[in-house]
Amino acid sequence: MSRIPLIIDTDVALGAWHEGRPRDIDDGFAIVEALNVDRIDLLGITTVFGNAPHTDVFRIANELVELKGASVPVYAGASSNQPGTGILPAVQFLADALQQQRLDIAAIGPLTNIAQLVEHFPQVLGNINSLIIVAGRTPGNRFFIGDTGPVRDFNFENDVPAMATLLGADLPLVLAGFELTSTVEVTETDLATIRTRNNPTAEYFYKNSLDWVHHWTTTFPQDGGFHPWDSAAISYLLHPEYFVAEQRYACIDELDGKPALSCGPESTGVPVTYLSGFRNDGKANFVRDVVSTVY
Repeated sequence: MSRIPLIIDTDVALGAWHEGRPRDIDDGFAIVEALNVDRIDLLGITTVFGNAPHTDVFRIANELVELKGASVPVYAGASSNQPGTGILPAVQFLADALQQQRLDIAAIGPLTNIAQLVEHFPQVLGNINSLIIVAGRTPGNRFFIGDTGPVRDFNFENDVPAMATLLGADLPLVLAGFELTSTVEVTETDLATIRTRNNPTAEYFYKNSLDWVHHWTTTFPQDGGFHPWDSAAISYLLHPEYFVAEQRYACIDELDGKPALSCGPESTGVPVTYLSGFRNDGKANFVRDVVSTVY
């Protein structure tokens, strides 16, 4: 079986604290799975602001690569959603890689880098096999965790114009958002299982995940652990059979006076593949993979 060439565009914040609290850790789990699974050929990691300031994101991405001893380059991207001058290293790397071959992109942070790729290098976009984005909602659906919410469609809301740029570019979009991975949890017991592997990667993930898990389950006591949102992008590439994948149409409209990335059955937007749920044992297999690939 041939390997899947992949670039991950990420706002990884595993172990980071920002604005007085720990930050989301799920990007880290997605990255380590991509590094460890033989079927994925991880060509590079590009970084973007989001869950933490970009300086922290870039540092943590490099730490993960060094921890694994991998020869995977990390390129710095946008530090905000404001347009800058010149071509960012992350965007140039994406363009160069796409010039050479077809590949998939897992966009698991705000979409600023990808929008700049579209704007500056439209000639390479035909070599994108799939652009998997962790964002989107069924029209009118508000995101609640138990009775708490509504919570944000974080990656989309951090750069709404970027998503508008992508919708205008005729890209092979796959959307995996809150509705999918809010139904699965990785618990503190799962983290303890990871720790028993007794190696530097397992210990790094255990120690740098605890604060976030405690923060999450304190904020949302109805949850038993954190939701591995971003791992869905990797899992879909490896195991599309885990997921209910629907043909939908995406557009930017409004919900409660704010922009919303709505994905519905009516053909009034841009065609996308929307991951709306899990098939059969897909949910259990997904969580198993997230936990078992940290080593």
